[in-house]
Amino acid sequence: MTILIVDDQPDVVNAEKEGVDWNKIGVETILTAYSVPDAERLLLDKKVDVLLCDIEMPPRSGLELLNMIRERKMETRCIFLSAHAEFIYAQEAIRLGGFDYILQPAPYSEIEAAVIRAIEDIKEKKPEAHETKASQAMDGDSYTGSSSPVASAIDYIRRNLDRDISRSEIAEAIYLNPEYLSRLFKKETGIALNEFIVREKIEQAKSMLKGTNIPVSLIALKMGYTNFSYFSQVFKRHTGLSPLEYRQQNEK
Repeated sequence: MTILIVDDQPDVVNAEKEGVDWNKIGVETILTAYSVPDAERLLLDKKVDVLLCDIEMPPRSGLELLNMIRERKMETRCIFLSAHAEFIYAQEAIRLGGFDYILQPAPYSEIEAAVIRAIEDIKEKKPEAHETKASQAMDGDSYTGSSSPVASAIDYIRRNLDRDISRSEIAEAIYLNPEYLSRLFKKETGIALNEFIVREKIEQAKSMLKGTNIPVSLIALKMGYTNFSYFSQVFKRHTGLSPLEYRQQNEK
């Protein structure tokens, strides 16, 4: 794995480079840059798996790097480190597909945990992992169906949890009739398609509530819920707790 650390303050870059045991978590190559143009050149020249990046680097922004990554369809996971808690920054990072958003100052253990999640995400979404990942249903129950359309639907859902995806969108993506997909999905997995989507979102939200300090409102947004109140209602219906209560109960 290769990581690129970007910040316009060299001492911050060096601290992050030295503060995490990168080799222990599977990072073999560490690249560094102190400006957006330098980072752009490295991203275009090297295969970067994880980008660890500050947002404000006048006169440009780390968000520009994420935008370039998305435009060029790179597989790089972007983790933002910022001392700014403004909602607009995080909202834009999430809209562009940022993997995580960490408020500084943060312990190196939190940075390390975010990078580990990014690496795991990369490994899970490699082509050879798709079938295995898609063949398991919620809560550890084994999904033994061999239906390729259902596996494709599950894969599509898990790759798009950050959006409000619909049955019609999923069906179109895998070239099936929506009604037929719903019947097939329920038959093969034992759970309705829409309910599966919600459960996947809630599981991902639970993971972020336990493993990050991302504000609950931003977690809701990252799961495709623009209405925070509605997200809280759905979360409580599935867990018996509000998102904040769940985080408090799972604090280490």
